[in-house]
Amino acid sequence: MKKLLNMSVLVTIDNPKGQKATETFRTQHSKNGLTEKNAQALKKSSGFVNYLLTGIKRFFMKYFFMRVPEYELARTILGKDFIPPERIMRSCKGIAYTNKQLAQFKKTVPAREILEWCRDNNFMLIAGPDRPMSFLEINVMRSNYFYFGKSGFYADRNFSQKDKVETKWHMICKVPAPESVLKSWEEQQDTISDVETVPNVAEFTWAITTYKKIRGVYLFHKFYVRTSSLDLDGNHISVGNFDKRGMFIDAIRDGLRFGLLGLSVTRNWYLKP
Repeated sequence: MKKLLNMSVLVTIDNPKGQKATETFRTQHSKNGLTEKNAQALKKSSGFVNYLLTGIKRFFMKYFFMRVPEYELARTILGKDFIPPERIMRSCKGIAYTNKQLAQFKKTVPAREILEWCRDNNFMLIAGPDRPMSFLEINVMRSNYFYFGKSGFYADRNFSQKDKVETKWHMICKVPAPESVLKSWEEQQDTISDVETVPNVAEFTWAITTYKKIRGVYLFHKFYVRTSSLDLDGNHISVGNFDKRGMFIDAIRDGLRFGLLGLSVTRNWYLKP
């Protein structure tokens, strides 16, 4: 009979498997031919320690992120439109959630009725980053997803650093709000329900770039949508036309109406439908 692994055993550095990991590190360290000065710098580098921690978590999650029981219902109802933090950490460099953050995500998975509402209304449920992140930081991290690339064009814009996406669940609609196209900003406000609101540009771009990174799908490639972020003239920032050239960021006048401009929508997860 095939012997089953005991998944509850904590593998410390003193465990045979932990010792094997230590030996692997020792071998790779020796192969690099570090000088005494370089080895000392490596030893003192907090960045290297964090790099190791991130690597361990990423490769651990590669094999075990699907086993999280708290996510089974969300995964069953939403399928590919459910992206938990473990999946993000596995696929996105520079993202490493703490154990406390992972526990909080598991604890706050929305109830069945909200998950079904998301499915029926074309919303994704996606974890935010491991730290509050501005649009400018997202632009730097994923410059290949923006038409202007990693550009100083955004650095002087107030919205690029002020509005942030937080470390929590986000429910973002994958299409413009129904009936919101070809309307002004004021008219668009009447197209959303009491449990919905408009995300800022950081929340929106985090969601759609992460979805592209993990699911390989360009959302909003035929539309622009307004966000709640403002430019210096008081107009709302619009995002869209997302394809292999990268997404466009613009500030379209709030009173303007045209056929490719809708409204981005997020859902307040704590409010029942």
